[in-house]
Amino acid sequence: MLSTYNVVFASVRGCAQRSALLLQLFLLAHVAIGKADAVSALERARSLDMPAATATVNAEFEHADFWEANGHTIREAWLELDQSNLALADIVDPSLLESIEAARDNPTLANEENVVSSFIEAGPPGKGLAYSSRLLTPEGVRALRSELDKATSSGMPLRRPNAMNRYGCIIDKDVDGAVSLSSLTSFVEDLIDDIARPVGRALFSDTVGAEDDKEHFAFSIRYNAEEDMELKEHRDASVVTLNINLNLPEESYDGSSLYLLDEEDIGSDGTGTRHFIEFEPGTLLIHRGSVRHAATAISSGSRQNLIIWLFGEDGQVRVAPYNEKDRLTVEQRWGKEMENNDHDDDKWKPEL
Repeated sequence: MLSTYNVVFASVRGCAQRSALLLQLFLLAHVAIGKADAVSALERARSLDMPAATATVNAEFEHADFWEANGHTIREAWLELDQSNLALADIVDPSLLESIEAARDNPTLANEENVVSSFIEAGPPGKGLAYSSRLLTPEGVRALRSELDKATSSGMPLRRPNAMNRYGCIIDKDVDGAVSLSSLTSFVEDLIDDIARPVGRALFSDTVGAEDDKEHFAFSIRYNAEEDMELKEHRDASVVTLNINLNLPEESYDGSSLYLLDEEDIGSDGTGTRHFIEFEPGTLLIHRGSVRHAATAISSGSRQNLIIWLFGEDGQVRVAPYNEKDRLTVEQRWGKEMENNDHDDDKWKPEL
């Protein structure tokens, strides 16, 4: 009996030891897999065979299946990169920001006029189509470019903004294939809520109502001799467009002149008159999306800009002016009642 007991006990003890060993191996394997998952999203994303930016299959929907299939992996990968804080107070021109904050805190016509006076009419004179102002400080341009350069040099697949701008990147936490660095997406959302939306409503009060600028599409563009060289005449899918030059002070270029077209002033060639815009680092051009515009071919150097389109729900773009009585009041133009509506997960985006 004792011998049998010893055999049984030894067998049970052996099974327990093997079970314990198997459990340890399982736990170690589980931890290893967990660690691999935690560090491998970036490498998995970098190993993807990204579609060529120049592809033209299926018009604006080229390779949508690729971006949809890999969107989750790419979003996870962005979380592994170090990110900076791009607070508006640190990078926006302080005098402009001060006047905007005063209008937001106390929305009066006088405070709004103080903001508007910081913007100089650009493009066709007297038409109210476009305005420009210094938006970013030199340090602000450098900080924003640093984050953008981090994204574009990360080795990650970057979905092109559209068929006309093929070598920039989309900045959005919800779009598959977009750059979703929180430093950039938060900056864009803060810029829209605190500056772009109220300023656009103030400058273009005849066509921008409370529902006309609630959604956005943000992307960078890059022109040089090896990539996109020019931009054909077009209108934007927006009610208001922001165009911010992000060249560093030491980065010069020739050509790539942006012009706005006055379609009412017909020249000898039967087309409208071109009004050219001079960009300097940190300059903001804000214009109606309906105005036709283009960029001439770049001959040397590189030009980089950040573009933000504002439009209504499901991509609706208002063109017809409101009756005077239906326009937003100064309080509504500078209010925050729309502030959170722009961050819905199911918001519409232009065809990519």
